[in-house]
Amino acid sequence: MGEFSFIQWIRERQKRRKDVIVGIGDDCAAINVSSYKLCLITTDMLVDGTHFDLEKCTVRDVGRKAIACSISDVAAMGCQATVAVVSICFPDHTTEKFAQELYKGIWSIADKYDIEIAGGDIISGHCPLCINVTMLGRDEGLKPVRRSGARVGDMILVTGTLGGSLLGKHLRFEPRLKEGLILNKNFTIHAMIDISDGLTADLNHILEESRVGAILYEDQIPVSEAAVKMAEKSENTPLYHALSDGEDYELLFTLSKGQAKKAMASHFFDRGMISCIGEITRGRGIQMKFLDGKTRRIKPQGYEHLKP
Repeated sequence: MGEFSFIQWIRERQKRRKDVIVGIGDDCAAINVSSYKLCLITTDMLVDGTHFDLEKCTVRDVGRKAIACSISDVAAMGCQATVAVVSICFPDHTTEKFAQELYKGIWSIADKYDIEIAGGDIISGHCPLCINVTMLGRDEGLKPVRRSGARVGDMILVTGTLGGSLLGKHLRFEPRLKEGLILNKNFTIHAMIDISDGLTADLNHILEESRVGAILYEDQIPVSEAAVKMAEKSENTPLYHALSDGEDYELLFTLSKGQAKKAMASHFFDRGMISCIGEITRGRGIQMKFLDGKTRRIKPQGYEHLKP
């Protein structure tokens, strides 16, 4: 199967949205954004050997993850994902089945969230599999939540549990799109980010943008069962994995104490869905109050591209 027959295969199976006036088949997609107040744009690139390992996962998992990562970015701003364009560089000698399975993974989550793949590019070369997704989002009449709004005295909350994503969650996580919209519609969220690089690394992004500090409480960090299993194989603690593994794709956000109490008690979230893990403070950097009662400064840890 060549490039053009593969594009036709995609085109014949792609579900359509009413706001996509021109989809796959032209030089550009055309989207009616008249109902948008703001249009959000995000992009993510995934490469075999860095973001996934095709010797340890299926190509369908890869397609799903590529879309889910970009959905998570839109969720982190409390908005709605709508349309994506997907560009893929296949390794030479890619089979028809391999290419189709990748797209079936893409559709498995795009269709679930009513996201149309409206275009992209397909090439092949002497390279590992590489997939790039550019996602558009709609504000839904809400103000997008940025990283820069955290205030001294805010409580720090997180969805779900953290750590151990390499055991499978990084491939099959559910982006918190619904939760992001609920938070933005019903509470006054001051700052929010999705946890892709690691809890402390991504919290530090909020702190740097907001010019504040934070204190975390060890006994409040929602450590996942996967983090416990990872610790059994490594020389680190479950807490270490929860703080630094990354690719949890949970939402990390700040809001006032009063709003935090309302969110924790809200009927919108199942018991244990959100945890209060710390507080925004004056100054800079991250401190942690450990179980021994001592408070110590901790260094943000997580994944960083281009770092030696």
